[in-house]
Amino acid sequence: MNRRHFLRATGLVSAGFLGSLAAPLQSQTLGASRKGSWSFIHYTDVHVQPELRAEEGYRQAVKAMNALKPKPALAIAGGDLVFDVFETGYERADQVFNIYTRVTAGFDMPVHAVMGNHDVFGISPKAGIPQTHPEYGKKMFANRVGQGKTYRSFDFRDWHFVLLDSISVTPASSYEGRIDDEQFTWLQEDLRAVGSKRPVVLVTHIPFVSIFPALQNGSTQAVSSSVVVANSKQVLDFCADYNIKLLLQGHLHVVEDHRYKGSRYITSGAVCGNWWKGVRMGHPEGFAVYTIQGDQVEWSYRTYGWQAATA
Repeated sequence: MNRRHFLRATGLVSAGFLGSLAAPLQSQTLGASRKGSWSFIHYTDVHVQPELRAEEGYRQAVKAMNALKPKPALAIAGGDLVFDVFETGYERADQVFNIYTRVTAGFDMPVHAVMGNHDVFGISPKAGIPQTHPEYGKKMFANRVGQGKTYRSFDFRDWHFVLLDSISVTPASSYEGRIDDEQFTWLQEDLRAVGSKRPVVLVTHIPFVSIFPALQNGSTQAVSSSVVVANSKQVLDFCADYNIKLLLQGHLHVVEDHRYKGSRYITSGAVCGNWWKGVRMGHPEGFAVYTIQGDQVEWSYRTYGWQAATA
């Protein structure tokens, strides 16, 4: 079976995925000729580390993103930027965040980021980090990547972007997907200020919506709150009164595209694929490119030619 037929058989033809693999990266313009269109990148789950040539792979991905024509206006990193600081000591955490920030400095465009579960420093008892450490927990991400915060919003052109913190640390020194009460209150205030007309992009690491657990475990099985956001219905019920065009997700290292009531819930694969060990269940290493015209969206998933050492 050739690669094209394999992608069709595995369902990856949808959402422009097959087209993005069938042509050279540089030739894909995603509507560049349309007047007034602009684009941005969503890349997620880099899991950068000194092992498995991950720094080299991330550099190659950044080079490919910079080479896109027309040039995207900005990039959004979808969490799990490093691997791993949740259960490691300070020396390792400092090392991997330094690698991430060093390579990310090579972007030709502004980069914004949300937090992933692997980006929370020293929470596990295995790390041996006291809570009094100045970068304990979410402070390391906030200080080094998040512009001092773990969630925030910004405007670009006529669109509003909301960068959510979907990682809730549990009393058992683990995590679950959740938008906590303080952040949910902030989100309500933020969207009320934006109004019901302006198009909005919500960005989360842990998905609000995914069919992946059902495909893996069966449609009647309970889904762990480490896989999806536990209070997604509460948040989405509030958001229903606003013009949420895109909800961009990571965490699962697969590509998904779901539409519901005018919103699109897209899981944008993973830069690292199967944690830098090759293709993840038919989903290769890559990133997503979104093209906007007015309030309309097109997107595709782009690979960047990475060959894993163990593939």
